[in-house]
Amino acid sequence: MAAIALSGAVAAFACPAGFLPAAAQTVVELDPLSFGTFVVPSNAAVSTLTVPLNGSVSTTGSIIALTQGIAGRYRVGGLPGNAIVDIDITAAPLFGPALPPSQYFQITAFDHPPTVTTNASGTATFRLGATLSTSGSGVPYTDSTYTGTIDVTVTLQ
Repeated sequence: MAAIALSGAVAAFACPAGFLPAAAQTVVELDPLSFGTFVVPSNAAVSTLTVPLNGSVSTTGSIIALTQGIAGRYRVGGLPGNAIVDIDITAAPLFGPALPPSQYFQITAFDHPPTVTTNASGTATFRLGATLSTSGSGVPYTDSTYTGTIDVTVTLQ
C-alpha cells in the first residue's frame, strides 16, 4: 500500500511593472490535495489515479484506490481587492523513503481555475485536483508515505 501526502504549498508572486502590493502576499493550504490510500500491485506499466475538482477518484492500470482522495483548497491573500490573478501549479515527483530505495510518483494534469478574482479584502480561494502516475519501470513500490511539494505561482494581471 502506498499512502500519499503533499507537504504544503510553496508560493511565488509576480506583479506587473510599477506595482508594489501594500501587504505581504500569502498562499495558505486550507485542505491539502490528497490522493487517498491506494495499492500498486504491479508497476509493469504506467498507471494513474486522478483526483478531480468535483466527483469521484478514477484510476487506470493497476492502481487500486482503498480510500478516496480529495481535491485541495488554497487561499491567496495580500493582493489588491477585486484583482484578477493567474494561478500556475507545478510539483516535483513524490518520493518515499531513501532506504530501501523506492520508486517515485509524478503529479501532472493539474485541475484548477486558470484565474481567480480576489474579493474586496484581496483574498481568493481555489480548489486543486491532479493526476498521479506510477513510473511503469517494473520496480515495485514500497509500503510507505510518499511526500512532495506543490508550487503555487500567482501572477497579478
